[in-house]
Amino acid sequence: MSKKRYYAGIDGGATKTLAICGDEAGNILGYGLGGPSNYQNVGAASAMHAVAGSLAKALRRASLKNSDLDFTVFALSGADLPSDFQLLQEKLAEKFPGLSFKLVNDSWAAFRAGTDAVYGAVSICGTGTNAAARNRAGKSVALRSLGYDCGNWGGSADLAREALHYAFRSEEGTGPKSGLEERVLSAFPEEFASYDELAEALRDDLSLKIRSYFLLPILVFELATEGDAVAQDILIRLGTATGGDCAAVIRAVGMERERCDVVLGGGIYAAARQHNPLLIDSFTLTLHRTVPGAWVSLPDFEPAVGAYLLAAEQGGEKICREGDAPTARRLAQSYSRLEIPVHLRPGLEQDE
Repeated sequence: MSKKRYYAGIDGGATKTLAICGDEAGNILGYGLGGPSNYQNVGAASAMHAVAGSLAKALRRASLKNSDLDFTVFALSGADLPSDFQLLQEKLAEKFPGLSFKLVNDSWAAFRAGTDAVYGAVSICGTGTNAAARNRAGKSVALRSLGYDCGNWGGSADLAREALHYAFRSEEGTGPKSGLEERVLSAFPEEFASYDELAEALRDDLSLKIRSYFLLPILVFELATEGDAVAQDILIRLGTATGGDCAAVIRAVGMERERCDVVLGGGIYAAARQHNPLLIDSFTLTLHRTVPGAWVSLPDFEPAVGAYLLAAEQGGEKICREGDAPTARRLAQSYSRLEIPVHLRPGLEQDE
């Protein structure tokens, strides 16, 4: 009998790291959750610690060890420029000696989690934003994904900044009145009595700004649903920006006149699916102006599952994520049995 083959995929982001391991038949056997692993934010040593810890937990749940893995894909945010890939490649090789692996940007794991197609595009809206596309010939293009100063705007960090900005403008009378004024002030556990107190705290405490990335975006969605025009406009502008970015990478690989899958990944898109459609509506409208044949979808699997599927492909396996194929059924059934914390599952509130 031939030896059973095992594969692992790790999705490392700015807020969490999730590892998935499974076999060649589409059976997911274990998962492991760790802290943030974008080395640009936490440093290389902390990033590798989170990656190694999440993989170790996944293997332990599956009763496997590193040497049992035939191939592993590390899909890491922060793998943006050639210098990033060189550094991370070296650090991974040091951390996992003897392990056969491939390093990719985390956007490609999200893409594979959402489609079986080998060409198409992905838009990420999580802590930050990214977009990438690949054509039928294999040519791929991705954004640098290094934030506003380098040309990219959006994600929970910028959504929180917008919420703060318009809450303060509402309070000072320099902008339109918005429900953000009341909701933002009460969102912080410190119970600030006034915007003067909040302004001073934001000035003096950098950690408060970072915590706002997790506390405030959901308020924008909730207020948009309640009819707050300022919150609605924020979501529409965000969708217009990310839709335009996605259209640009598709155009860069010459697919703007083709039918192609476009996968939306990241916690902000997941929140949009749960709370308010304006973000995805404006994304789709903007994208369709350039790419009328784009088919937009949100994945039902975590990106780490996509990384596992990419690892299996490197080993010569083809595991389908949808349809009636036996591998697709096993994948869906084993994923549902994993008991991953529900707030991590796509389509549900992201509060990691």
